[in-house]
Amino acid sequence: LCGFSSNCPGFVHIHSPFHLLNFHEFYYAVTVQESYAHPFDQIYYTRCTDILNWFKCTRHRISYKTAYRRGLRTMYRRRSQCCPGYYESGDYCIPLCTEECVHGRCVSPDTCHCEPGWGGTDCSSGCDSEHWGPHCSNRCQCQNEALCNPITGACVCADGFRGWRCEELCEPGTYGKGCHFQCQCHHGATCDHQTGECHCAPGYTGVFCEELCPPGSHGAQCELRCPCQNGGVCHHITGECSCPAGWTGLVCAQPCPPGTFGINCSQDCPCHNGGHCDPVTGKCLCTAGYIGDR
Repeated sequence: LCGFSSNCPGFVHIHSPFHLLNFHEFYYAVTVQESYAHPFDQIYYTRCTDILNWFKCTRHRISYKTAYRRGLRTMYRRRSQCCPGYYESGDYCIPLCTEECVHGRCVSPDTCHCEPGWGGTDCSSGCDSEHWGPHCSNRCQCQNEALCNPITGACVCADGFRGWRCEELCEPGTYGKGCHFQCQCHHGATCDHQTGECHCAPGYTGVFCEELCPPGSHGAQCELRCPCQNGGVCHHITGECSCPAGWTGLVCAQPCPPGTFGINCSQDCPCHNGGHCDPVTGKCLCTAGYIGDR
């Protein structure tokens, strides 16, 4: 009658319908006092024509009375016993595991059911970083180096990530653990989603990208040198030269053409009679034989 059932609990009542019991039948004799009907001759009288006996006749009949005697009776008894691999404890059959279930319970002979987060035949081995749950039977779904809770499978995101599986970066403008920190970067800079470090846009520098590139430099991380000559100033982002008065060209290398002066050489010289003007100030330099401002 013993058998295995996948539905068997950790312990079973000794009269349980689960097939965990052996039944032994045996017979034995006991001395008993038993009753029976004992016959005897009963005498009684009836009226009749017997004149000598005063018209009374004697009659006989068989009657029965209860009597007692000793005898042997064969008795039957059925005794239940736990199957191999189980031991009896009170009214219960409890499964027996050779090795102790360290973090679990014995559910059938030499079979442990582990608590969430534990595995191994005796439930003594913690789940590795890729698995969780009872017997470590579930595979973690966490991404981006997130930690997996060995009991629930919940993901503990690394700094800079969010989402149920930590599959998403922090939203722009936030960073760090749980994406709870606000970025402090300026001038269109982006911040590292993990550390909050600012990555400056071209033309800016400083911890928070709050400063322009130093004079003489421009571009990404201010690593490019300005090519401007003759006191020209370059744009901190593009490197384009802004020439001082009297100079022109991409790098301010050419003086203003004759007859012009000032910023971008945009003004015409007012000098007459062959006089030349200063390319910076426009002041006239008269030829021999002439005087005056012009």
